Amino acid sequence: MEELRMSNADMLQYCNEALAWEDFGPIDTLFFETVKRIITGEISPMETDDSPESIFDEEGFFNETETTGDYYNPDQEGSITF
Repeated sequence: MEELRMSNADMLQYCNEALAWEDFGPIDTLFFETVKRIITGEISPMETDDSPESIFDEEGFFNETETTGDYYNPDQEGSITF
């Protein structure tokens, strides 16, 4: 069996036709809308790590870098401050 690759234009048409179906659920709709956004270059198909700093260290533990701050406490007099 020969495998053929669909052109971007054909894939966009396929997505548009699929999105016109009334029997789709929200996951199906999200899938085809995402495929359309990838094909048109609106989003990247690869995940990117936008934040240069990770909140986890190299062993996978939470890395708390902020040592000062006010933390919410409904009792304002008992608010925790480091």
